[in-house]
Amino acid sequence: MTHKKLVIMGAGGFGREVHAWLLDAIKNGSCKPTLDTVWEIAGFIDDVSNAPDVFPGLPPILSKIDDYIPLPNTYIVCAIANPKAKKLLTNKLLSKGAEFFTLIHSNVVVGTNVVIGKGAVICPFTVLSTDLAVGDFVTINSGCTVGHDTSIGDYCTLSGHCDITGGVKLQEGAFLGSHAVIVPNVVVGEYAVVGAGSVVIRKVAPSTTVFGVPAKRISG
Repeated sequence: MTHKKLVIMGAGGFGREVHAWLLDAIKNGSCKPTLDTVWEIAGFIDDVSNAPDVFPGLPPILSKIDDYIPLPNTYIVCAIANPKAKKLLTNKLLSKGAEFFTLIHSNVVVGTNVVIGKGAVICPFTVLSTDLAVGDFVTINSGCTVGHDTSIGDYCTLSGHCDITGGVKLQEGAFLGSHAVIVPNVVVGEYAVVGAGSVVIRKVAPSTTVFGVPAKRISG
């Protein structure tokens, strides 16, 4: 029998949420035990958190992220929301030969012709409709909807309850705050930030922050 282990990168609040969704996945979802494979959560890698000392039932901190040495049959789950940090840290681990696990919660609705990249984390009650692409290391928090013909670039993060309508293009590293709405066919540039509750009706330039209804540039 093969034992496969999951290591969560990031032990902050989102890391603890990911831990909860992984427990669900092991029980009845995408990494359900089989006759010849058993999955377990080995712990976290994190540089600053003491979450296992504060919250009961969590697995231990195994090491700092830079100190982590990949092991056979062990997969990293990316629980880092900040897009630039995600890119930096995942690339460091990939250069060491680490393998990443793609977490899609069992109640995510995945339609037809949906492509999901490696290392993505897609949380409960999200709907991925049809004919769309989700890049590598994308984070989609709970309750998001992603419409048809949408493209979500690598390292993007969607906070909870975002509404991405048809034909939208989120370029690499875009970050959307909770309840953000992107109207059809709008492009959000690389590493742009859309504030919580904003409604984006026109193109957002790279590395800028927009906020409001309709969303207007406030920095960058």
